[in-house]
Formats: sequence, structure tokens, C-alpha cells
Amino acid sequence: MRIHLSEILSQEERTWSQTIPLEMETFSFGGTVYPIAEKEPVKLTIFHKKKRELTLTIEVKVVLESVCDRCLTQVLVPLAFVSERDVDMSQTEEERIQNLEEAAFIEGYTLDVDKLVEDELFVHMPMKVLCREDCIGLEGGRGFVSEKAEEETQGDPRMTVIRELFQKAKIEGNKEV
Repeated sequence: MRIHLSEILSQEERTWSQTIPLEMETFSFGGTVYPIAEKEPVKLTIFHKKKRELTLTIEVKVVLESVCDRCLTQVLVPLAFVSERDVDMSQTEEERIQNLEEAAFIEGYTLDVDKLVEDELFVHMPMKVLCREDCIGLEGGRGFVSEKAEEETQGDPRMTVIRELFQKAKIEGNKEV
């Protein structure tokens, strides 16, 4: 959704607040497209401080669909945050482009709320998505390995020779030459 800022800029020390529906359906990050499973309307507050200087505050709550980085199972990533940005509307378009921070979501006197949210999602997206903290991941390309399967492998007598070979290699690898 786009918000025209000309009315807000007409009066200093004015606060404008509104709840705005989030129109974006996906979020692209690091070459991956994440569908948005759930979203709440964005709470946007704009405060005109002085001389065309604005403070934008947004409250965002979304849930992205992703996959666990270790075991590749589907996982939901809830993101909820409040973010604040200062914007100087007296800058020219070229100055805003050089600043880069406002270039993506402000064009002329128009604020693109979806682009502002997208900018903030880049900052708040976790670097690693896990289905759970103790996820042990994939085993030999066979898929998710449960703790029970891991225990069964430890107790399988057919694996004794292989375990001994690995232990021997590990011990010999630790010896200094």
C-alpha cells in the first residue's frame, strides 16, 4: 500500500497513525522466495518532527514458510518486530539514492509500506532456520534421522567393525608425527 506524505508534511510536530493491510504475499531473501503463511496489518506511525524530517515507526507480525537448514523439513518462521526510521524529506531524489536507506521505499512524496516492511524483514530474518534447536539433520541423504534411529545404529552389532575402524582412524589422526 502507498501512503502520500504531502498532508503529513504540511504541519510540523504532527503524528499520524494508521493500521495498513500488508499486500505482499512472498519475501525474497538470499535467492530464496519465502511464502507468507500469516500476516497481520502493519501498524504505521509517522511523526513530522521539523523541517520535513519524519520518524517512521512500524510494527510488523508475519509468519514465513521455510525449510529447516539441517533436515529440510517444512517450518514456520514467526517474525514480530517494531522498527523506527528517520527520513529527511528535504533531500533530493539523487541524495536519497546515494543514502540508499530510503531509496527503496520512498519515491517523491509517496511511502510504499510493503517495501518498507520488506527492507525491515531483511534485517530481522534469521541467518539459520531450524525446526528445533537440537535438530541433527540429514544422514547420508536418507532424510531426517530421529534420536531413536541414532540409538539403534549405536547398538547394532553389525556396525561394530566399522565403528572400530573409525575409532582407530581417529586415534591415529590425533598422533603427532
